[in-house]
Amino acid sequence: MRKSVTAILLFSCISATSLQAQQTVIAVQKGQKFKAESTLKSNSSAEVMGQAMETTANSTSETLYEITGTGQNEISLQLTITKMLVNSSSMGQEMNYDSDKDKSGPMADVFGPKINKAESIVIDSKGMITKKDDTGDNNQGLMMGLNNLNPTTTDLFVPALIGRELKVGDIFTDTSSTTKEKYSSRDSGTYRITAIDNGIAAVSYTGTQVLATVIDQMGMEMVTNANNTIKTEMQVDVKTGLVLVKATVIETNVSIDAGGMTIPATGKTIATVKVTPVQ
Repeated sequence: MRKSVTAILLFSCISATSLQAQQTVIAVQKGQKFKAESTLKSNSSAEVMGQAMETTANSTSETLYEITGTGQNEISLQLTITKMLVNSSSMGQEMNYDSDKDKSGPMADVFGPKINKAESIVIDSKGMITKKDDTGDNNQGLMMGLNNLNPTTTDLFVPALIGRELKVGDIFTDTSSTTKEKYSSRDSGTYRITAIDNGIAAVSYTGTQVLATVIDQMGMEMVTNANNTIKTEMQVDVKTGLVLVKATVIETNVSIDAGGMTIPATGKTIATVKVTPVQ
């Protein structure tokens, strides 16, 4: 009898451990659609010719992702920004953009061409973008902090988590770097698995990012170098690899070189993304 009880307890422990240790994979099918709802709040302070310049920006956007093809080593999808609201304020001047209403103006010139325009993307088995359409963005959208304009990943997956067997309490580090035209970044940080419940893993990330971008603004080239501290909390579906919810806080120190001037700045950005399937 005691042996039977011991065996049952041992089996239960093994089963519980198996449930808490699951390898995360990307498992999506052709035709599936997902909606990513993003919000962003940022504020920054720059010193321009001895004067402090405060800037705030808030934005919300909705992006539709459609899986257009799946293969052994890559997945094809389309990204379409369907809605965007942007409000910014700097030096007492406000600029607003509503994709449903505004068809002209400086912000409409930047964001308008992206609304309801499908962009083809190919990702590898880890979720890294290997091919994408050339949208001629010149990184202006990225400089506004829009997550879905990131040149290396989508809202749907975190490459560092794909292919790993996630267990509660696990801690691991990840370092990655990307160099593309007018954009380079190096990320280094630590992931911690804090919980797994019904196949959903709670993951915390703390890391640093060194970022360099070049944008063309009114015929002038602006070179931006940033050192960021990043903290993220997310929920990941272990069976599909999808990031269901992601909240990120970025503290940044920036140097902007433009027109022979170097402008130092500091800032803070809070970004959230929620991904849901579209029936």
